[in-house]
Amino acid sequence: MKITRAYACTAVTALAVSLSGAATTSATASPAPGQSAPAAGSTGPDQAALKRILDKLPDDWQQRRQDAMERAGIEESPFQRAVMSHLTQRLSKRQLNTLGIDPGDYECGETQLDAYIDSTLEDVDETTLLLLSMYGALDIPAYDAILHGTQGDAQHPLPSGSEQALTTTFNAASRFWDVRLNNVQLMGMDGEVLTDLNRSASTIEWMYDLGPADAVLMAEEIKELVEQDPALKDGAHPIFTMNAFAFSPEGESDPDIANQPPKMIFGSGIIDAMKALDLNKVGTKSILGHEMAHHVQYQDDLFDSPLTGPEATRRTELMADAFGTYFLVHKKGMGFNPTQTLKTEKAFYNVGDCSFDSDGHHGTPNQRQAASAWGAATVAYADNPMRALPSLTLAERFDDALPLIVKPDAPETVNEYRSLIQKQELVR
Repeated sequence: MKITRAYACTAVTALAVSLSGAATTSATASPAPGQSAPAAGSTGPDQAALKRILDKLPDDWQQRRQDAMERAGIEESPFQRAVMSHLTQRLSKRQLNTLGIDPGDYECGETQLDAYIDSTLEDVDETTLLLLSMYGALDIPAYDAILHGTQGDAQHPLPSGSEQALTTTFNAASRFWDVRLNNVQLMGMDGEVLTDLNRSASTIEWMYDLGPADAVLMAEEIKELVEQDPALKDGAHPIFTMNAFAFSPEGESDPDIANQPPKMIFGSGIIDAMKALDLNKVGTKSILGHEMAHHVQYQDDLFDSPLTGPEATRRTELMADAFGTYFLVHKKGMGFNPTQTLKTEKAFYNVGDCSFDSDGHHGTPNQRQAASAWGAATVAYADNPMRALPSLTLAERFDDALPLIVKPDAPETVNEYRSLIQKQELVR
């Protein structure tokens, strides 16, 4: 799951250039390749703040951010893409003619998720959000959990009110699969790390490969930005923890990463989103089933395939959807009703992932629903429904079905897949 967010950094840089009105203080502020330079002599209302930040960031800050993402190997969620879409749209009203980007690249129609994020950010100052994005502050809670989190520690608790549901589902998933998962740690991430100078500076030091003194200076700037906007709630705003992901140190050379145990990290922001979208009952468990499926993929080396780019990511993400649903409806897993589970998951997938050309593309809502329906049907019409298939066998069957699942008119119900199984067009 080595998926990065280089395109997001590029968008942030372009927007920063637009707001600054000039690229005179740092090599970092020069326009990216293919972008137009701002008009000479123009000014922007946030130039002083931007200059202060650019002076503290290393000249190659974008590359260092990229390197950190690759070392950690965490992916961007549809929630984070929606945040960048929101920021881009709000700032697109300012000097868009200077940018080499198209805001339309960040959306493909209003979704429930877009509306929810708009509502959570309605009172947040857009310039503050941009400056925090430049610093990489939106990534710090995730990196902090990877680098410093331990299951059960006081600084990385599970989201309040969801501890039992997450723990029960996590334990069931750990027992369900035929690979080693008992070393995976379950924990939360904490946005308030952004106002804790010691914790924040330690993460920034790793993130940018800075010395301790420079990391503290940057942590102080982030703390001031967060605290100056009451809407950010001293870091408790859901925007900082709107993600859940599986982390594995497998194959990593960075000792700070390689020496960590595998982890599953849930942010309270994503739980808040599930509640707001009325998806908390099954949505949270679906996310956990999906993320545990990624750990199965790590163990089975299922990330390798002949596919590349968005198609490769789509395959592993749709497989995780199928595996997650297989676990949820299997009697040895959670034993959920297949029809009700798919109904809820349909609403969950419709929060939207429209980054069709992004390497982080998870699949369209219809494709994700089709993958889940296939997973449920594989349980419902198995020769022995009380027996869980070996994960590698399930993966082989999924790969056989993938060309059908990604078709625009792919079946999206258990009964449709049952018909294909009966016609022997799909294996059980």
